[in-house]
Amino acid sequence: MERNQPINTSDLESPVNISVEEAEAKIPFEIKQPSVPFHVTQQSARILDTNGEFDAIEITYANSDEGMNLIIMITNSQIDTPPTGKKGLKLTNGSQTWDQGNEHVSAIYWRNEGLTYSLISGKNNNLEPLYDYETLIDIANTLN
Repeated sequence: MERNQPINTSDLESPVNISVEEAEAKIPFEIKQPSVPFHVTQQSARILDTNGEFDAIEITYANSDEGMNLIIMITNSQIDTPPTGKKGLKLTNGSQTWDQGNEHVSAIYWRNEGLTYSLISGKNNNLEPLYDYETLIDIANTLN
């Protein structure tokens, strides 16, 4: 009589963190990274599952000693949904940004050259915003 094998919980976890270099080899667009204004102690990337509809990558820059993180998400989604949040300033490249922050994180969103970007910052495990809206604009302007 066969016994059922226990479920391996590692098979159920979200996408595996990989290096940015590994992600660059798998994503069909250039991954632009910001200048991070704090000392980064950990950096990881995840390719998000979109059921093959578009490509999406999330890169996390963290300082685990200080409890700070900055996350950039980039997608090549062609879905033209209206952005949420409050219409904000334009980046130096002319892209319109939207302030999507709340009481837990600060966040901005913009589109440029067919890609959609989100930049999110938080501290204390994203219980409170790390940077204000204007600082996120400054960070977004450093993408290269």
